[in-house]
Order: sequence, then C-alpha cells, then structure tokens
Amino acid sequence: MLPSVQVQRHILRLTPERARLWSTAIVGFGVVTGGALLFIGERIPRVRQDILQKIPIMGNYWSTEQK
Repeated sequence: MLPSVQVQRHILRLTPERARLWSTAIVGFGVVTGGALLFIGERIPRVRQDILQKIPIMGNYWSTEQK
C-alpha cells in the first residue's frame, strides 16, 4: 500500500497557514505606514481638509478659521 500525497493549495508557495502567520505583521506595518504618511502629509492643505478634519473625535484639532 502506497502513502497518498496531497498537495496543499498555494499561491507562489504561500499556503493558507503561512498567510495566517504573516497577516498580523502585514497589518501592523500597514497601520504604521498609514500613520506616518498622515503625519508627514499634515502640512498639506488638501490632506488636512479632506482627511484629517473628518476624523470623528480629533478632527477639530486640524480645523482652520475661515475669514
């Protein structure tokens, strides 16, 4: 009797088990990168108006007085 060999599903050698292990690191890097981009782009008026002022609790911090 020969042992049966089953091939795991994969995309470029990335199996579901490996994807689950890497997912927390990828999400963490994404959050840090997004925060850094917002911090760097804080001086750009379009970023300030379109993104930062629309944050629910902290949006008033970036509001500017209209004359």
